[in-house]
Amino acid sequence: MLLAGAVCTVRSSKGEEVLLGSSFTFSCIFNKQCTKLIFRNGTQIKYIKKNISKEVSVNIENITEFNTLSCRCEGNPEPCGIDIKPGYPPDIPQNLTCVQNMNSHNVSCIWTTGRSTIIDTTCQLRVHGDLHLGYRSIMNSTGFCHSTFPIKSSVMSQLVVWLNVSNTLGIKTSGPHTINLINIVKPSMPEILNVSCSSRWCSLHIDNHSMNLVEIQYSAVNVIWDTFQNNDKSRLNISSLHPDTMYNFQIRRKINHTVGLWSDWSQPKRKKTKEEAPDKALDVWYLQELKPPESKSKCFRIFWKELNISDAKGKIQRYNISVLEQKGKSNSIIAVPPSRNQSICCYNCSVSVSAVNSEGQSPVKIIQLRLPGLHTGLLSHKPLNNHSIALFWPKFDIAGTEYVVHWYPVGNIEGIQWIRVVDTTAHITGLQPQECYQGAVTALRSSGPKMATIKGISSWQSAPEQGPDPELHWKKTESSGVAWSEIPQKKRRGCLKKYTVYLMDNLKGDIHNFSVDHPKRQYVISGLSPRQCYNLWVTAWTDAGEGPRGSVLPFCAPLDSEKMLSLVILAGGAVLLACLILLCICQFSSVHRRFLCCCQCLLPIIPDPANSKCAKTYADDQSEIKFYLDQWDSSVNEEPDNVEVEEVPYPSICTYIKSFSQESSSSDATQFTRITDIMEDYISTHGAISGGEEEDEYEKGERSLDEFEFFPSTHSPFLEPLVLTGGKLTLDVVKIDCSEFLDCT
Repeated sequence: MLLAGAVCTVRSSKGEEVLLGSSFTFSCIFNKQCTKLIFRNGTQIKYIKKNISKEVSVNIENITEFNTLSCRCEGNPEPCGIDIKPGYPPDIPQNLTCVQNMNSHNVSCIWTTGRSTIIDTTCQLRVHGDLHLGYRSIMNSTGFCHSTFPIKSSVMSQLVVWLNVSNTLGIKTSGPHTINLINIVKPSMPEILNVSCSSRWCSLHIDNHSMNLVEIQYSAVNVIWDTFQNNDKSRLNISSLHPDTMYNFQIRRKINHTVGLWSDWSQPKRKKTKEEAPDKALDVWYLQELKPPESKSKCFRIFWKELNISDAKGKIQRYNISVLEQKGKSNSIIAVPPSRNQSICCYNCSVSVSAVNSEGQSPVKIIQLRLPGLHTGLLSHKPLNNHSIALFWPKFDIAGTEYVVHWYPVGNIEGIQWIRVVDTTAHITGLQPQECYQGAVTALRSSGPKMATIKGISSWQSAPEQGPDPELHWKKTESSGVAWSEIPQKKRRGCLKKYTVYLMDNLKGDIHNFSVDHPKRQYVISGLSPRQCYNLWVTAWTDAGEGPRGSVLPFCAPLDSEKMLSLVILAGGAVLLACLILLCICQFSSVHRRFLCCCQCLLPIIPDPANSKCAKTYADDQSEIKFYLDQWDSSVNEEPDNVEVEEVPYPSICTYIKSFSQESSSSDATQFTRITDIMEDYISTHGAISGGEEEDEYEKGERSLDEFEFFPSTHSPFLEPLVLTGGKLTLDVVKIDCSEFLDCT
C-alpha cells in the first residue's frame, strides 16, 4: 500500500491494518537525494546518508499497539508517513436474537462476533426475499453487531436471515437463520398505578393489558428480590410480608408461558407495610447500684435489649416498666427511646418491662430483683481475634443451669451487653481493640443467682499513649505524699495493670522507682533528705508494656528551721493569749491590790550613796556639797526655810544633786507625814530636769492614763514615796519590811 507525500512516498507490506503480533516491512521512497531519516512514534530508528538509492526500508516486528511510522529528509521538517493499526479478523457470527415490539412493524436483531476485533469491522444482515442487499452496521467495541429492518408484509409468520461480518483482515458469514415472528413479540413496559398495604400483605394495581402472564418481584430495602408469577390482569396480591417494612415492587408481562418475550421491568414502586403489636418479650438484665444515702431500699439498674426490626413490628414509642413490691405496692415508670435502662430502688421486688408501638404492647418480661451471691471460681479468657475473646469458668451448679454473661467498657456501664448460655464457655464478640472491659458470669439458680466477676478483658492492647500527671498532696522533712490523675480511657490502649513512680535526686542524679498496682493512684515517698530537691514523674503499664511519662513534678524537702518556726509561732501565740487573759484578770480590783502587794516585795534595795566608794574617793580632793538645814524644832510651827543648794561639778560617773525639804507641823500626828515628804532625788548631770517641769509632766501622764481606762490602774508600788526617818540616808532606812505581805488588803 502506497501513500504519497510532497517529499516522499511510504509503503507497508501488509497495509495500514495488520494482525496483532505480526511483522511487516515499512518502506519510504524519496523524491530527491538527501540524508534520510525514519521515525517510529516520533523516535528516530534509522539514519541513512546521501546515496544513489531513493528508497529505504525497515522491518517492524511483533506489533501489538497502534504505531505511527514516518520519513523525512534531514533539514526538512515536512514528513511523510502511515498509521499502523493491529487487530484481529472477525469470528463467525453467533447468538442471534431478534425482537419485535408489540404494535411495531420493525424487527431489531443483535448478534456477537466472538472477541473484539479492535479494528473497524462491518456487520451486515440480509433478509431472504428482501430486495435490499443488506442492512449494514458497525460492530461496537464489545464485539456486538445490531441491525433493524422493516417487515414488508403483515401476514409474514417467519423470517430467514444471513449474517456477515468483515474487516481488512478477514470475512465471516453464518446462516440461514429462521425466526418465528410470534416468538419475538415483546410487550410494552407495564406500569404500577398504586400499591395498598396492610401489615402482612400488599395489593398492586396496574394498567390494563391483554397479557395473560405477569411476573412480580419485590424486596425489602437492601434485600434479595423475591419473584413469582400471576395470571391476574389488573390486581396482584403479595402476602407473607413483614410489618413496618419498606418494600420495592416491580412487574413485567408476557403473552403466555410459551409465546412471546417478557417485557421490560416496570419502574419500581415503593410502599411500607403497616405496624403490628410486638409479639416477642424483651431480653432484660439488671445490676446492683449504690443506693442514695437517704434510701433504705436496695437499688438496681435495669437494662433491656432493643428489639430488632422483625420483632418490633413497628417504631417503639416507649417502654412500660412496673415495679411490684412484696407488700403489693406497685409503681409504674415510662422510659422513652433511645433509653434502654432505668434505675430502681426497692426491697424484695420484681420488675416487668414491655415495649409499646402504635399498634400495641409486647409480651411482658418479669424479672425478680435479687442480690447475687459471690462465687469464688476464677474466670479466664483468651483472645480469638482483634474483636472477640473466649471466656471460660468452672461449673457453678448442676448441668443445664443457664448462665448470663455480661460485659461493658470500663467506665461506661451504658454500653453493657449480655448473652445467655447453658455451657461453661462463651464467645464474646463485637469488642473494640485497645479497649478494656469488665464483666461477670451469673448462674440463674432457683435458690438465688450466683455471680463471679472478671476484670481486665481486652482483645488486643498496646502500651498506654499518655502518662498520668502527678501532684504533691503534702510534704514533710523526710517524706512526701504524691497522687496522680487518671489517664483518659481512649489514651490507655488497653487495661492498666500498674503505675511506676520515678524519683530523681537532682544533686546526685540517682533515680529510684516505686511500683503501685492499679487502680491505686497515690503513694508516700519516704527517706527524703531535708533541703534536697527532686524531680518526680509517673508512668502507666498494660500487659503490652510501659507508656510514656506524664508531666514532671519538681519539689524540695522542707528545712528543719521551718518546723522550728512553726513551733515558735505556736508558742508566741500561746504567750500572747496568756498575756491577754492576765490583762483581763487584772481588771478586778481585788486581784489588782494583791498583785501590787506582791510587786512591793520585789523592789530592789537602794544602798546609801554616802557609803559608796566613788563618794569617799572624791570627797577629800574635790569640793563637797554643803547642805544648810536649820535644826528642827518640834515646837516651832512655821514654814521651813528654803534650802540652799550648792552644785559642785564632779566627774560624770559620780555627780549628784542632793536636796532636802523640810516641813513643820503643829500636830504630832502630821509630823511623821511631814518627815516622809522629805525626798531625795538622784539626777544624772547628763539629763537634769527642773523640779517644776517633772511635776507637770508627771501630772499630765497620770491624767492621760486615767482617761485610757482599758489598761489596769497605773498605781504602782514603784511610784510610792520612800519613807525617811532622818536626815541621813542609810540602808536601814530604805530596807523594805515584807512582814505584812499576807495582810495586804
